[in-house]
Amino acid sequence: MDTAAEVAALKAQMATLMGAMQGEGVLEIKSIWAIHQPAKRATWCSKSDCPKLGRKTTYDVVKKDENLEDIIMQGVSEEDSNAEDVEKKVKRVGSPTVKLHDLGIMAAFTSKSKAQSFMQEYFETNQNQNPDDLLMTEIKVIA
Repeated sequence: MDTAAEVAALKAQMATLMGAMQGEGVLEIKSIWAIHQPAKRATWCSKSDCPKLGRKTTYDVVKKDENLEDIIMQGVSEEDSNAEDVEKKVKRVGSPTVKLHDLGIMAAFTSKSKAQSFMQEYFETNQNQNPDDLLMTEIKVIA
């Protein structure tokens, strides 16, 4: 599978579609085949520490030392934040480390046979890891 040629074909097809939408030239209807994985769609989560987003959690803590001064420590792990000498702790939640496509799209192709080849290779490569289902959708843009 030649990835560069596939990307070039998709770019040319998008340029044609955009031109037709702006009234430039005649639209030649072609299909784009999208492979998507419903189990890997981006989801909204109301919690800031939602496990689906893979955010890293750290704590800022305040400790008292022997001289009765406050020691502020940032970026402490959860285990260290539960120590006996911790007076205050503030939970800090990092930015998401997992970014999934809104529709779960993994790849797009200009022909059905290329899309089917991708799906077959995907299942053969991931057969030992119990891969999630893949769906193939034909997209036709008519302007």
